[in-house]
Amino acid sequence: MEGQTQDDCKYGILQVTIQDVTDIDVTFAARSAGERNQSLLRSFTVPLAEIWTAPIAGAPAPVPLRPGATGNLFLSKDGWQARTPDGFGISGIAAFKWPLCGAAPSRVIGELGVVPSSIVVHGHLEGATELFELELLGPDADDAQAIEWTSAALIELRLSPRGAARLGSQATTVKAWPVRIVVQGAPAFDPTVPGEVDLLDVELAAEIQRLAFTTRGQGIRLALTQDGLGAFHVTPEVAAAQDLGGSELSAVSQRTAVNARDSRGVASTT
Repeated sequence: MEGQTQDDCKYGILQVTIQDVTDIDVTFAARSAGERNQSLLRSFTVPLAEIWTAPIAGAPAPVPLRPGATGNLFLSKDGWQARTPDGFGISGIAAFKWPLCGAAPSRVIGELGVVPSSIVVHGHLEGATELFELELLGPDADDAQAIEWTSAALIELRLSPRGAARLGSQATTVKAWPVRIVVQGAPAFDPTVPGEVDLLDVELAAEIQRLAFTTRGQGIRLALTQDGLGAFHVTPEVAAAQDLGGSELSAVSQRTAVNARDSRGVASTT
């Protein structure tokens, strides 16, 4: 827009959980940059002046600046340069276009219904440093899952008794920080075309995902970039045109779930 300056469009959206707020700075938890196994949930502190806090027309609501709140932090270019004391930076791809350049191009995000044949979580259990691997559609996981991935908080995993024993947990519900969530499967409207995506790869998937199902192999919906849709051989236009009813998705899911259970052996192990 004519007359705009760089300062008008210097804020990008970061998914965070607020940890502490003072009169001069804000501390938040966010995914750190680095090698995949080092891309952990870490604390960053930035000056309050580097955060846009007012609502912006056409933009997602900003996260409330109170401890425990999770959501969208409008962080300036300088704020994105924050580092932890041990040198880790902030992960993610920022489109610096707020508050006044909201119409600027950004990543294409589309939702795709997928019937999964495998969902493997790689990560660290809360408080642990050792990496684990868990096949959510295998015998080490509970039949039902309700995973909320915000890029700024631990996820909850439901284990079978066997899975809890393998991971050394006394509880069958555990919290974990994932470093990869790899989904294999096919679009619900064409189960013959397989694809694979890592939901933690920001080039392929949105920073917020919800994986919820009550039976193994039931259909899920993924928020993917254009490249992520391409991994399933789908264009954004085709994804937008698909309007699957629950009964259709359920029927396809159940058929694929039966085939997956018949063909799957034991769960992957570390």
